[in-house]
Amino acid sequence: MGGRNGGKHKSFTCHEYADMNSRERVLAALGHRVPDMVPIDFGGNQSSIHIRAYKQLLQYLDIRDNDIHYCDFFEQAVAPCEELLQRFDADIRWVRPESSLVPENYVPEVEGKYQGMWDPFGVFWGNSAEKDTKDILYYDPVINPLSEMKTVQEIKAYDWPNGTDRRRLKGLREATRRLRKNTDYAIGTPPIGCIYEYTTFMFGFARALRHLQKNPELIVAAMEELEKYWTDYATAFLREVQFGSEHYVDIVAVNGDLAQQHGPIMNPKTIYEPLIKPIEKRFSMRLHSLADIRVNYHSCGSIPMFIPHFSEMGYDAVNPVQVSAYDMEPCSLKKRFGRMITFWGGLCDSQNTLPFGKPEKVGEEVQQNMACLKPGGGYVASVVHNITPEVPPENIVAMFDAAKLHRPYQ
Repeated sequence: MGGRNGGKHKSFTCHEYADMNSRERVLAALGHRVPDMVPIDFGGNQSSIHIRAYKQLLQYLDIRDNDIHYCDFFEQAVAPCEELLQRFDADIRWVRPESSLVPENYVPEVEGKYQGMWDPFGVFWGNSAEKDTKDILYYDPVINPLSEMKTVQEIKAYDWPNGTDRRRLKGLREATRRLRKNTDYAIGTPPIGCIYEYTTFMFGFARALRHLQKNPELIVAAMEELEKYWTDYATAFLREVQFGSEHYVDIVAVNGDLAQQHGPIMNPKTIYEPLIKPIEKRFSMRLHSLADIRVNYHSCGSIPMFIPHFSEMGYDAVNPVQVSAYDMEPCSLKKRFGRMITFWGGLCDSQNTLPFGKPEKVGEEVQQNMACLKPGGGYVASVVHNITPEVPPENIVAMFDAAKLHRPYQ
């Protein structure tokens, strides 16, 4: 655990089977203490559901949601309604500023041959303007504002957004206060940091990887500007949810995406360690200095080569635990890294079993994965990234019902 968060969190010892409320359960798991039950998460920006699958699920369960909003318009992921969260025994509630929630009836902007939406960084997330919007599954970063820049000076001179602008945080304070005062759920935030990964949106994925090899100073310059923005934004965000000396959030999400199905997207030793890690570690340490929070870091793909770094950098948890990727077998992950970090996700193979298996197979896989990941605490049960549009509702129900069945520690 050397140096992780200053050693302030306990690890792997006592067995505490007394009944806990949701917040106590989540914090125990994140502290590597054994809670009464494995916490369940559903509805975060990396643990939610595509709008198509969501509507089918609501119909299947005879639940109504008359106020559907996207929590991530680009991914077409929605913020699930409270009735559904309670149906799946979710222990976390995610607080979002009003500006980050996009209504279902939003009409995409048209930009040349694309339709979609601009983000604050000048990236246009789009799909073909010729398509009917109902046929669009996702929006991709198709206009990349740094793509033609060739010098550090150009990058530094770019019109970077203002992270201190509190207008983007409207509604956050009231929503957070209401949750903490009226419920016992753990409270999490949407991503309030995304440094390296955002360079791939601003330069374009392939160009960013080429720059890492041939012009790393350009990526570093962009990451330094992104660090400034996210530090300002996270500071403003956490001040907004501070009441007296206490912050009313427990978990903050940070995005990364350093890997793909078969391994890292860059050399961990020659690129990640000297170029990316110092900046992202500095940001993580800053988050911990601002509030008593736990950092839940997102990276899809095969990440075992990064996990020791994550622990050292102050990441308390990593999601989504993509069990179908190379070297991501749950029992092996827990044996090698269970003392370093909390695994958040990993319920069921989202590329094969969940969309295409029978409900019985889904339930069996959930049981197997939880048996690997839950011993000793350090596990939050959740989906492997957002549920995709083709997943049948009966499989979603089977996944969460199996999680509920196998979550007790006694």
